[in-house]
Amino acid sequence: KVILWIYGGAFLAGDSTGNLGIAEKVGLMSGGRDCFIPNYRLIPEAHLDDALFDVTLAYEYLLYERGIRPENVTLLGVSSGGGLVTLLMQALVEARQKNESYVELPAGGVLIGPFVDYCTPKGSMDAYIKHDLIVNQSVFDEGIPYLEVVLGCHKNRVEASPIYRSFIGLPPLCICVSEHEVVYDQAMILAQRAKNQGVDVTVGTWKYMCHIFPFFAPFVPEGREGLEFICCWLKEH
Repeated sequence: KVILWIYGGAFLAGDSTGNLGIAEKVGLMSGGRDCFIPNYRLIPEAHLDDALFDVTLAYEYLLYERGIRPENVTLLGVSSGGGLVTLLMQALVEARQKNESYVELPAGGVLIGPFVDYCTPKGSMDAYIKHDLIVNQSVFDEGIPYLEVVLGCHKNRVEASPIYRSFIGLPPLCICVSEHEVVYDQAMILAQRAKNQGVDVTVGTWKYMCHIFPFFAPFVPEGREGLEFICCWLKEH
């Protein structure tokens, strides 16, 4: 079994090397899974569509080059990587609906603090930058404007955001999020919309934690709990 791990970084940063340690930990804790962590193109040099194209190629590589059955592949996305994982699953379902019968879905998707709404920040995305240790004011000021630069008008940003797209036919989802991090509102909206459209969704929430808090498992007990929650779900799926 393989985890296709898509790292985060607000589409501006991140790489496979920086995720090796935590990915290995999750692989071991979830029953000895392999982890495949592809690099993908980042903005502003590339477009969001380029990033989605790259992670789609990574999924197809596992299936058609390495011969791994789709039911043995689970997608895992961190922050903006959670957005890419959701977009990838939605694109696969859309392809199947167009009678592209060769397209096969993965076993499921894990979303850690998913960043899935690329419109003007509101709710927790706007209010919680005051106390989120990861997505603080400076990150907000530097990163968010790029969404308008890359995606353009509000209509384009809505169309690019996985939270506003269909969830019908998606495989099971596991969402791990803090009630006090910036993406809390959009993660919960995604969970509810997916449930309403028939998706099997499991949500784990923790209080007073920052964005992607499971990465801090060696330092805070809540991080360890979040990691164990994810790994238990992976074992069950």
